[in-house]
Amino acid sequence: LDEPTAFFKELPNQKLENVHPHATLLLQMETEERFAQYRALVRQSFARSHSVVFIVPTHLEVEKAREELSTGIAEFVYPFSLQYKKGAKESWSAALLEPHPTLFITTPAGLSFCRKDIGMIIMERENSRAYRTFAHPYIHFKTFIEKLAKFGEKQLVLGDSILSLETLWKEKRGDYGESTLVRWRLPAVTTTLADSSSKQNESGRFEIFSQELEDMITKALVENDKIFLFGARKGLAPTTICGDCGTALPCHACGSPVVLHLREIGLDGSKSNVYICHACGETRDSTTTCGYCGSWKLVPLGIGTQEIARAAKELFPKVNIQILDKNHAPTEKAALKIIRKFEEVGGILVGTELAFFHLDKVPYTGLVSADALFSIPDFAVSERIFYLVSHLREIASKEVVIQTRNIGKQVISWAVQGNIIDFYSNEIAERETLLYPPFAIFIKITSLARVRREQEIEKLKPVFAKWQPDTLKDSLIIRVPREFWPDRELSDQLALLGREFSSKVDPESIL
Repeated sequence: LDEPTAFFKELPNQKLENVHPHATLLLQMETEERFAQYRALVRQSFARSHSVVFIVPTHLEVEKAREELSTGIAEFVYPFSLQYKKGAKESWSAALLEPHPTLFITTPAGLSFCRKDIGMIIMERENSRAYRTFAHPYIHFKTFIEKLAKFGEKQLVLGDSILSLETLWKEKRGDYGESTLVRWRLPAVTTTLADSSSKQNESGRFEIFSQELEDMITKALVENDKIFLFGARKGLAPTTICGDCGTALPCHACGSPVVLHLREIGLDGSKSNVYICHACGETRDSTTTCGYCGSWKLVPLGIGTQEIARAAKELFPKVNIQILDKNHAPTEKAALKIIRKFEEVGGILVGTELAFFHLDKVPYTGLVSADALFSIPDFAVSERIFYLVSHLREIASKEVVIQTRNIGKQVISWAVQGNIIDFYSNEIAERETLLYPPFAIFIKITSLARVRREQEIEKLKPVFAKWQPDTLKDSLIIRVPREFWPDRELSDQLALLGREFSSKVDPESIL
């Protein structure tokens, strides 16, 4: 917008020919096969004199997609990302003015790219959470891209190893026609499901690694291969509860749950445990008390990345061990530095979902604990766990160990088997019974006031009484059956809310 003449030019005589209405094409298959399908689709579009826009969720994946898709057509492939300090404007301009049809690879930031001969829009990793914005106006780019393709009469392709539950639901209803390539069982390397029920060692400390996971790590080190261990949360312990009243320890500033971390506190390198709020950054000493009943009996629960790294170092003291999460890699530069060292030196990398954006293939992978995720009272948590386990299986080239105390949890068993159809059938039946998405639309109204948030939310209840809202902490949750949305009267009421409230339609989570 600062340089409109550089991005929005008078275009040459481009026109969209040989246009035929197309149903949305779904590609649910492993990455290698999926990109082979993308390459074929791009060449078919070029043969019809159509350009293609290829959308990825993050700028890190722009270059990866360019490498995968450029074979034989490199001179017509143009990558674009706002992270390109140099070359973004030039790439955009060249792609607009190129006489031959082009493949324009971009993040959602490049969706205003406007060649007149664009015939296809491909949305890669459709199930990625990165397609949602986490600041006002809370856009879900998948919804926008679907509308863009429909009203622009473009062929839309949605692809991922595991498509979102909503997309699979629409496919089962026949909304996308019959031209879909959906694999309901994904192949993968040998995967072991291990019971990690806590056992105390000789020193009285609870062991984090099951025998199966320890054996896999030992085998990988003997083979001089790399290992990636996934932890669902940062820090030492994701949750701390009061042993007397059961209340989760909240942040004093914003009320979010705090996480226990190990931090350096002195110039001499001395370390101490501190609580950190991941929402607002507030820190406090670990010698605190319950904010509700004043008890000192605080119990850390769950296993964070720091605790996984500590346990790994105890078992394998001579091995290079690194952590990749937002605390250890607050910037992309820091993350790339960790990845480069891991690639060069090997050893063990412990990471959260952040690591998935930087890793391609790793010989051995392991999920240390999914139990913290099962404790999240959210309607989409099973889908998220299934996706995480499936992704760990996909990036492994030799072996995977998935360990959990919830050994009987069927969702993990299905993910270990690559059994998408049974997971989908069970999950969609539960959501229909409870009127959860995709059968309903959630609307979340949250108070942004510094104090008395719950009281502010209570004041809104009479305003939205017609829609029978539920109260969840400092938020009001409204559930609207999908066929009745958009609701004009409800939309008008939401529009009248002041700046002390935020309203999210179809939020990723209602927590």
